[in-house]
Amino acid sequence: MPALTFPLKFERRFDVWSYAISHSVLLLRSGRTSAAPTRIDLMFRVVQEMRLRQWMDDVEIQLLTEGVSDRFADVQISGDRALFVILSAGSVCGFVVAGALYMSEDDLEYGERSTIDTSELKDSVIRSGYYLLG
Repeated sequence: MPALTFPLKFERRFDVWSYAISHSVLLLRSGRTSAAPTRIDLMFRVVQEMRLRQWMDDVEIQLLTEGVSDRFADVQISGDRALFVILSAGSVCGFVVAGALYMSEDDLEYGERSTIDTSELKDSVIRSGYYLLG
């Protein structure tokens, strides 16, 4: 799985699909449509803090590891975590403070399990990548 380069840009809609408190894992998902015949999962791990809309269009993810702007001065970033700023249609709509981000694009349906953490679905993966802080 190759390393992700930022900013990440997707001309698609993403939904907050799930958040597991016990494992601090957030999953954003973009389902298949007639214009986009693949599904994309964005999985944040070791989530410390987040503020997001329920859904976002034309998503861009920027990585801020140093020199956080005044806009995010109240956001707590500790340990091996980074600030991922989320833009929707060109405007900041939220953020995630996490230690890792994994991306997987596949040909599965919206409700099926993520290929990121399900090895038996690896044959469905079209492309993938990751970012680990540290």
